[in-house]
Amino acid sequence: MLKITAPDGTVTELDEEGFARLPWHEVTTHTRWTDGPQQFRGPLLRDVLELAGAGEGVLQGRELRMTAMNEFQVDIPASDAWDFRPILAREMNGRTMRIRDKGPIWLIYPRDDIAALQNPVIDERWIWQLVDITVI
Repeated sequence: MLKITAPDGTVTELDEEGFARLPWHEVTTHTRWTDGPQQFRGPLLRDVLELAGAGEGVLQGRELRMTAMNEFQVDIPASDAWDFRPILAREMNGRTMRIRDKGPIWLIYPRDDIAALQNPVIDERWIWQLVDITVI
């Protein structure tokens, strides 16, 4: 379901069960793509990175290349994982996200909780149908 490539080239692949075993968190926030606040659930991006051997110290000053199913890519500062605590949402409003619902994974920032996240630059980092994270 999700492939993570660490700075040393080590590849970690998470299937549905591995993803579900991580601690999940909830974020309720507005998005540019939905009406009203939505409730999202999934593991923290930082927990997924740490599981793959890419902790905060290793990632200092690096970026994460996020790739969607359709090969769309966006690069985000790795520091976002610790500074803003985004989640890799697997559920929206209590339902498992399907591909047509921006699933299986959507990178969600706690936009309503942090004023700095309420701008178009950050909005461009919200990648959905996420399948690959590569540290660059």
